Amino acid sequence: MATDAVTVRTPTPTPTPTPTPTATGLDLDSRTHVHDLVVGFYRELVMDDLLAPVFEEVAEVDWAEHIPRLVDYWCRVLLGDPSYQGGSLVATHRHVHQLQALRAEHFERWLALFSAQVDRRWAGPGAERAKAHALRIGASLARQLAPAHSDPCPSAATSPRPR
Repeated sequence: MATDAVTVRTPTPTPTPTPTPTATGLDLDSRTHVHDLVVGFYRELVMDDLLAPVFEEVAEVDWAEHIPRLVDYWCRVLLGDPSYQGGSLVATHRHVHQLQALRAEHFERWLALFSAQVDRRWAGPGAERAKAHALRIGASLARQLAPAHSDPCPSAATSPRPR
């Protein structure tokens, strides 16, 4: 008597998707995360109607050179990484300000876009330090470059420095 052979198939395991970072998932605690923040932020910035012309047409930023420098800067701020070899932020931005006056709305928009980018993907002490530092950068540049304008970040003077 013949028996029919039964083939049992083992189901192919479904690959586990890589989790998408969310505001509840990851902190800015590695160079990779800082890189992703910087790249994501400046991708958004170059599409912004107010800020793109300043970076693209006035400052004529060479992104291939600038992005690695920015990653190094933020790694120094957030991770204590000594690789940043740049100069003074005020001196760099003063040159742009001389070409086209930077106004309060430029600083406000930069800070809003940066904070939104952080909040969209990261949460934790590193994310909070990044936002607090960005607030201080915006307030400092606004005071030093555009002193006739009101401080775009009034809470910067009263915000505690993260530890």
